Amino acid sequence: MNKTTKISLVVIAGLLVFNGLINISDNGGVLAYDIASILSGIGFVIVGLSKKA
Repeated sequence: MNKTTKISLVVIAGLLVFNGLINISDNGGVLAYDIASILSGIGFVIVGLSKKA
């Protein structure tokens, strides 16, 4: 995986985590969508920063 793809994955991950956290603070409750957004963001970080990818 080239450097541009890794940077793109990390940016997408940051936006997903940010989206989940903002949704939680916006409506004051934790919904399944918020948890899914945060967990998928963490997954993108792991894939983007892995050595084999």
